[in-house]
Amino acid sequence: MHPFSVRNAGLAVIALAGLVTGCSSASTPDAAPAASANPYADCAPLTNQQISDAVRAGNLTTHHTPQVCYWEAQVGDGDATVSFTYSAQDSLQQLWDRARADGFQTEHMVITKHVLGTVTATAFYIRNPHDPGDCAVTAAANGAITWRVQNRSRTTALDPCAASLALATMMVDLSP
Repeated sequence: MHPFSVRNAGLAVIALAGLVTGCSSASTPDAAPAASANPYADCAPLTNQQISDAVRAGNLTTHHTPQVCYWEAQVGDGDATVSFTYSAQDSLQQLWDRARADGFQTEHMVITKHVLGTVTATAFYIRNPHDPGDCAVTAAANGAITWRVQNRSRTTALDPCAASLALATMMVDLSP
């Protein structure tokens, strides 16, 4: 197991705190109004076609659990894992601090889209210094979203940071 995978497990668990509740089917009479519920509880923030296009996958297999939204992608002769997390509770600063504390390299950025005006989102890269095939982008989008791409086989020219950025940029269009 790569150090990023072990360390990222803790980050993912914390970042997925809102997703765990949001993906469960249990409902209570005292549940919060729909406006504050996890907008990505169905694990479908983007279509499979959008995800396939971003990683240039020939085949994409969905594997969603109550805690994690992820896809296995066949990219050329290799394979990659794509994952998505959402947190309504954690700020970007909290996620940044956790990533740094876990030994990841981080880099601030601003995602800008020009669709019916200019839409921007504060964001940052999370890079594994021990695995150049593993990269994530965390951005503000009515909470905090994270797209992570792991080029597991390294037999393809897939750039995990470019793919993560492309996926996060598509989400900026969806944020209110």
